[in-house]
Amino acid sequence: MQYMEVTNKSVQEVIDSLKEVASKYKYGIQHIHNVKETLKSKGIDLGNECQIVDICNPIVAEKFLSEDMSLSIIMPCKISVYTQDGETMIAMNSLVQLVDDINPDLIELAQEVQEQLLEIIDEIK
Repeated sequence: MQYMEVTNKSVQEVIDSLKEVASKYKYGIQHIHNVKETLKSKGIDLGNECQIVDICNPIVAEKFLSEDMSLSIIMPCKISVYTQDGETMIAMNSLVQLVDDINPDLIELAQEVQEQLLEIIDEIK
């Protein structure tokens, strides 16, 4: 399952908002992958803007990893901001679904984190 929101902001405006808002929820931005620029440096023109943000709450990360190190394959959480058909989109995969595939015992924690991330997305859109 994917969560997708349309916004009137540009990709960069959303990214800038995310940088400001994340800390309010005790999340940090670990890295921003500018896919369009990376591909451009390889001689490929993507056409659309696309930035993928690695976002993480260290306390939550410790809880997940202390229970099951294999959850590291879905960490950090990712929020994608891109343009498509003239619109700016904010998207993320269902953390609950990803965690359920690996360790169903941690679904409650995944649900809490997912709700926080959706609140962040709602605030930045």
